[in-house]
Amino acid sequence: MTTALAIETSTTACSVALLFQGSMTRRYSEEPRSHTRLVMSMVNEVLTETGVELNQLDVIGTTIGPGSFTGLRIGFSVVQGLAFGLDIPVIPMSTLHVMVASYSRLAQDSFNGEPGSGRIIMPLIDARMDEFNCGCYEVNDLGFVSPLITDQLLSRSNALALIDEHKPEVIIGEGHMLFLDEMENYTRLVAIYPDAQDLLYLAVEEFQRGMAVPVDSVDLVYLRGTEAWQKRKRLRDSL
Repeated sequence: MTTALAIETSTTACSVALLFQGSMTRRYSEEPRSHTRLVMSMVNEVLTETGVELNQLDVIGTTIGPGSFTGLRIGFSVVQGLAFGLDIPVIPMSTLHVMVASYSRLAQDSFNGEPGSGRIIMPLIDARMDEFNCGCYEVNDLGFVSPLITDQLLSRSNALALIDEHKPEVIIGEGHMLFLDEMENYTRLVAIYPDAQDLLYLAVEEFQRGMAVPVDSVDLVYLRGTEAWQKRKRLRDSL
């Protein structure tokens, strides 16, 4: 039976989840700018609570973006340290994919479609500078999530065009940041962050399918690119 750890720090939320002997233990917090302080204490807490030693882990699930530059780097540095030290593989997952899985779990009872039918969900994270990290996913009645497009960094107008094209049932995440005067045209907005417990189950499924990879083969996905992060860092350092 797989023993897996999942670490998610790509947005305002910080969460950790552990699967051991078929049971899940998790920690979750929404404390902006507290990931550095929280993430390792959360890892230690779930390990202590379950009595699991680090060397019992088979795999680590991690979100690789898009999301907060700083948040992604904090979480991934922890994943790198653990994976290298334990010599175990990782499962990298899209932040937007995990957001959809989190929403799907919470909204499971509200699905009224025909068996075999799906609903389209658009996850969105504000990337600042009037740009948005956007995805478009279909979730079937069994909760299986599949991407309809690759995750993209879009301008406000292109994000609105994507909505017009795919007509999602709901926009999750930070959709309220997209709609200004257009707010009255789309009211199905759900504020939600990705949760490590959903990352955990996605990672275990991928691990059992043989999709785990060495951590040194994984790159973070900023969509905008590292140049923007370095520019923002220089600006902060100059203040």
